[in-house]
Amino acid sequence: MEGENEKQTVITLNDESFKHYLIERYGSYAENSSWTRIKNASQDLISHETWVQLYNRAKHDITQKGGSLIGYELVNNILLSHDGINSDWPMNWMWVMRFGRN
Repeated sequence: MEGENEKQTVITLNDESFKHYLIERYGSYAENSSWTRIKNASQDLISHETWVQLYNRAKHDITQKGGSLIGYELVNNILLSHDGINSDWPMNWMWVMRFGRN
């Protein structure tokens, strides 16, 4: 019963804020040398492929710790949720990061 009352950290970010989070979190990440250059680059110059790679890394890290990363978009006044990115970087999504209990 005690576990049910524990609070989890949830962060919601718009597209621009989420990209900033990805840059700050993974811009110095040694696994991919191309990511080290993104800290000083304009967001407009970062490729869709790199954004998707950064998203995939963040999703992996968050889910490994029991959390989730979900994108939301509004289409024809219907809110759709997305558990992944299957093509180019989606524009104007809202991102929700739920961090697992530690």
